[in-house]
Amino acid sequence: MKILVIKPSSLGDVIHALRAMSLIAFSEKGIELHWVIKKGLEGILEASGLVDRVFFFERGGGLLKFWQLGRELRREDYDYILDLQGLGRSAVLSLLASNKSKIIGRADGRELSTFFYHKSIGEPNRQKKIHAIERLLPFVHEFGFGSDTPLHLDFRKSTLSPHYQSTLTSSNSKKLFLFPESRRREKVWPGFLDLANEFADSGLGEVFIFGNSSDDSYARFIDLRGEVDLHDLPALIEQSDLVVCNDSAPLHLASAMNKPLVALFGPTEPSMYGPYPKSLSPMVLRGQSFDISTIEIRDVFRVA
Repeated sequence: MKILVIKPSSLGDVIHALRAMSLIAFSEKGIELHWVIKKGLEGILEASGLVDRVFFFERGGGLLKFWQLGRELRREDYDYILDLQGLGRSAVLSLLASNKSKIIGRADGRELSTFFYHKSIGEPNRQKKIHAIERLLPFVHEFGFGSDTPLHLDFRKSTLSPHYQSTLTSSNSKKLFLFPESRRREKVWPGFLDLANEFADSGLGEVFIFGNSSDDSYARFIDLRGEVDLHDLPALIEQSDLVVCNDSAPLHLASAMNKPLVALFGPTEPSMYGPYPKSLSPMVLRGQSFDISTIEIRDVFRVA
């Protein structure tokens, strides 16, 4: 059976989708899984070991690129096309890619996307408080597979390079991984630097900083911001003793890998976007009145 998944972005959503699709990919032999992804995010698919082939969705590439991608996908002759994105452009791409394929999409799809599907499944109400992964599980059930497992991923294709091996083994202390960034400013907790200092002063462990910024604010610590690509990141997180992060992709990655985690929330709803499954969730702290800045450093330190 040949299945195409259309889920170009964002990184956190792709990780959610990977967790759901793992039930299909690991269920039996003979399933070939292809994926349409935004260029730059493919490393996480490669690291997962779940996906047999990757196609790039170039947002802003114009109609010609879009049409060419659809024609390229059509030649693959898929049995099923799963639109996990649920937007107008992903639904149109599903139609372009279909060569007698059965197109299954989200019942809560936007931009008239549901009109392009042969079948719409899942909860149609986007406002209903359902975890993002649970919204995708009906796609798994459609193939007759259950979802009783915690949906953890081992990212078996992600390996630790010699450079990171030497960095991580230089100390026998606990490895505390901090991810201070998020795509939205209101989801960024401002206390990470003070927390890092608190960790270091207490001797709790060695502090590692990850992200995309490139200033000297974390010069006291092992600052790996801007150095780690997505293919290496799971192997690094596997070495952690604790991960502290905002509502961002690293949170979903650490949750998928079942690592000790402190998740910090403000405006977003942990029951919908927090660690999963909720029954096994690590510590989640949410700011008062949905303001992440109201989370106290002492509270984060206490639960860590």
